Amino acid sequence: MSYVLGIDIGVGTVKAAVCRLAGAGEPGGSGWGPAQPVSLGARSPVVASALRMTADGTVVPAEVGRHPADAVAGYLHRVGDPLPMFFAGGYYPAHGLTAAMARWVVDRVWEIMGEPPVRVAIAHPSGWGAGRLGLLQAGLAEADLMGCVLVTRARAVVECHQAAGRAPTAGGLLGVYRLGGSTAEVSLVAPQQPGRMELLASAELSDVGGFEVDGRTPADARALIRPTVDLAAALVHSRGYGTDDLSAVLIAGVDGAVCTYVSDLLTAVFPAPVVRDPQPRMTVAFGAALAGRPPVPPAGPAVAGPTDAFAVLPAASQIAPPRPPVNRVAVRAETR
Repeated sequence: MSYVLGIDIGVGTVKAAVCRLAGAGEPGGSGWGPAQPVSLGARSPVVASALRMTADGTVVPAEVGRHPADAVAGYLHRVGDPLPMFFAGGYYPAHGLTAAMARWVVDRVWEIMGEPPVRVAIAHPSGWGAGRLGLLQAGLAEADLMGCVLVTRARAVVECHQAAGRAPTAGGLLGVYRLGGSTAEVSLVAPQQPGRMELLASAELSDVGGFEVDGRTPADARALIRPTVDLAAALVHSRGYGTDDLSAVLIAGVDGAVCTYVSDLLTAVFPAPVVRDPQPRMTVAFGAALAGRPPVPPAGPAVAGPTDAFAVLPAASQIAPPRPPVNRVAVRAETR
């Protein structure tokens, strides 16, 4: 059965979700069904984002919770860095390592589903500009994934909440708050119509994340999270709006007690409803799959057959110039 694959590559783990083409009498009617998670690991629904090389030269994810000394991690946030990353005795650009992970996920899901996806959608930090996006597209092309759709994390979060009826599909302003393992991202989005929205602004804090918050006392956790909420309010004001102009604030990436702390702090600043996802750690993967759905299923698969993508990563000498500043982005439209 045809399906769209959504991939969320985080600092600590990688998640994947699919949207299947529904038949008559199934949820979704004769169109695309809801986003569903895919278990990537043998003993865990997710896999570690750190990459390691096996004895036979195969590049695979490290075991969740364990990072061997020869593993490489943190490559997604190094995309655009002029310095390559050392891995398995060589130096490779970060966008090539990101593409290698994406290729592994595609092949893994292909194995699980028994057929290739008709489209692959990969979520990326919302503040990325054309430089980083171009590098990632080049790496994906080297990995035989040139048909991938790149989706901002902000759009993925909005798509997920909209599909569940938790956010309006048009009109108003939406705040998007995502707390990842080591970063916090806040965005301001204006939905125009189903499948179309404007990313008005985005900002990221790289020194606050779930890794730092987990295990803290409630008071300490709230103190660590508060600057991210202040950043969200400052972002709204920077675009000439007030905190009472938002229709909703959408949360992703955090669960448990940390999600409660985030929700309480956001509620104290924003009068609008603060909306949670029942599976917040899967929100971005779900939304990427939803954003990647084509109106009409393509006639053939979107990717070439399983391949050792790492073997064709561009050499360090082919690295593009340094990335531009991307803490905030200008208004741009995203269409499906």
